[in-house]
Amino acid sequence: MKIKKELLKFVSPDLPKEERLRYARGELSLDPEDLVTVLFVLSYDRDREVSETAGKGLEGCPRETILKALERRLHPLVIRKILRMHGDDETIQAMIAGNPHTDLPTILRLAQSGSQATVGVISGDTERLKTHPEILDALKKNPLVTDERLEEIKSSLSQPSPSEDTPSIPSELIVEKEMDDEKKQNLYKLVQKMGVSEKIKLALTGNKQARELLLKDSNKVIVTSVLKNPRITEEELLKLASSKSTSDDVLRLIARNKEWIKNYSMKQALVFNPKTPVSVAIKLIDFLHEKDVEKLAKSKNIPSVLASTARRRIEMRKH
Repeated sequence: MKIKKELLKFVSPDLPKEERLRYARGELSLDPEDLVTVLFVLSYDRDREVSETAGKGLEGCPRETILKALERRLHPLVIRKILRMHGDDETIQAMIAGNPHTDLPTILRLAQSGSQATVGVISGDTERLKTHPEILDALKKNPLVTDERLEEIKSSLSQPSPSEDTPSIPSELIVEKEMDDEKKQNLYKLVQKMGVSEKIKLALTGNKQARELLLKDSNKVIVTSVLKNPRITEEELLKLASSKSTSDDVLRLIARNKEWIKNYSMKQALVFNPKTPVSVAIKLIDFLHEKDVEKLAKSKNIPSVLASTARRRIEMRKH
């Protein structure tokens, strides 16, 4: 495989073994895409110790480094190795699906077995689907792709191709910093022009303003992709858990996350939100403080079965 000339000095077999070992341990100041490339090449070094060290280094690479690397140009073989090592991570999986340098065999594999977000990225790339109809055949084998979704994909393929000025994701939508009202309005206009795959990629990597906007999208795949953004904050999640406009699907996903649900305020918000599925809310009642259970028992803003369950819990605690 071809790599940048400036990276050859880190991977040359003519380098002393100790030097190659140092680079295999990741002791380098390189951009994420260059670092994972160097580790990939060294994982095939002729010396077993060097290759094993580099392989472990690539596998143990920080998640944020992998995600940043996948935003840039990577060799298809490097992308394929990342998928083998980190394929269980839905965000990484979706980013691989959205990388224009991912090869066709990898796309076919993801189309057949990828997550909802990954399917959304692949099905949103109509140009690639038109060029490679076998991707649609692979999507048909994915148990997450319903007949209705297949019809939507086929319908999108019959639409005219997007113009050359289809928006890409500018760096200011990735960097976490506050925007003034004018920039927020420009962000709204930009997102409105985006296709599904661009929106999902932005949902997975975008800043707070982008996340807030995409959480209002009508496409559930895009909304749930925001929850997989590694930079989403507890404050944002708590706001979602408390809002009556949040869909039951999103509330269910929040409740399933063991880390998020450790927060008492999160449990409280979910139980008191009338949109939370009753089966989810009932399981959380036992974790509430007594004063909150009493408040729940008297509430008129929640399903009656939840209030009656709270009353029974109070009676049980008295005996």
